[in-house]
Amino acid sequence: MAQDEANFGQICWLEVPVSSVHRAAAFYSSVLGWECKDVDEGKPPAVEGIQSIHMFSKGNLHGAFLVMQKESSIPKIADPEVPEKCPPLPTFRVTSIDETLENVVAAGGKVHIPRTKIGGDMGYFARFIDTEGNVMGLWAFK
Repeated sequence: MAQDEANFGQICWLEVPVSSVHRAAAFYSSVLGWECKDVDEGKPPAVEGIQSIHMFSKGNLHGAFLVMQKESSIPKIADPEVPEKCPPLPTFRVTSIDETLENVVAAGGKVHIPRTKIGGDMGYFARFIDTEGNVMGLWAFK
C-alpha cells in the first residue's frame, strides 16, 4: 500500500461553524489546546453564507472556524431532552474526561452526556456542547 493510501479514511480537516471566532477560539484553546493564530484576520470564504474562515491546528489536526453570516446557518443538533440525537460526531482523545468536562464548563460550554463507560474494556466517552452550539465527543481509556 502506498504511503498516501495509508491515510485514506482518516479525518484530514475539521470545519466548525461559529458565530464568534474569538469565543470559539478561546473555548477550544482552553479545552483542547487548539491554536488559532488568525483570530483577527480570517481568510475570505469560497462559499456563500460564510463571512470568514479562521484556521486552527493541534498536532496532526487541522481545520477552520467558519464564521457564518447568519446564526440560523449553525445547526443546533444538541437536545438535552434527547441525548441520543446525534450528528456525525468528531471525538477527541483526552487524558481525563472529568478534567476536560470541567474545562468545558469553565470555558462556557455544557456537558451533553457525562463520562460514560463503553464496556468491553474500551474506555469511556462523553459529549459536550461548545459555546457555538456544536456537539463534540471525548474519549479516554480511563
